[in-house]
Amino acid sequence: MEISSQKLQNIIQDERVKETFIEQLIKEYHQSITKLAYTYVKDQPLAEEVTQDVFLTCFHKIELFRNDSSIKTWLYRITINKCKDQLRKRKFIDLLMFQPDRNNQEVIETHHPESIVTANYEYKALSESVLSLPTKFKEVIYMHYYEEMKIQEISQVLSIKINTVKTRLNRGRNMLKEKYEEAIK
Repeated sequence: MEISSQKLQNIIQDERVKETFIEQLIKEYHQSITKLAYTYVKDQPLAEEVTQDVFLTCFHKIELFRNDSSIKTWLYRITINKCKDQLRKRKFIDLLMFQPDRNNQEVIETHHPESIVTANYEYKALSESVLSLPTKFKEVIYMHYYEEMKIQEISQVLSIKINTVKTRLNRGRNMLKEKYEEAIK
């Protein structure tokens, strides 16, 4: 979502316009922000809490948005920072899994029971493999494959060079391949 400098000024100056704008952001980005938060905190209720905090921060600090990147990039940056704050505060021992979404489950259910078990096992192995990656690899893998972000966007969100993103993606893929193959043996 792109916003012009004039629209940004209107948002900052008019409380009603600001509320409408934030509601629009929530509708558009709530799910992806929550998923991103979950990749860090590995706890669904905490990911929801972080998501709410992200939008509250956006509401209270929209005037700090410099409009030198997309609003999505800015929201992702806030999300990552909030998650890192949470991880500093709490040490998580339990790794919680992504749950297959309903669309995947419906497709699986149309197959033979053996296929269901196999697909669920492979999904769980892949999820565990992704979540077990070091954060710097996990975040680029998630953003690139789950959020379908371009390398340049990831570079902006993480405030790192494009070549660093490429390197982390490559190394992350290799690590993921090894972990996944080991998990399904």
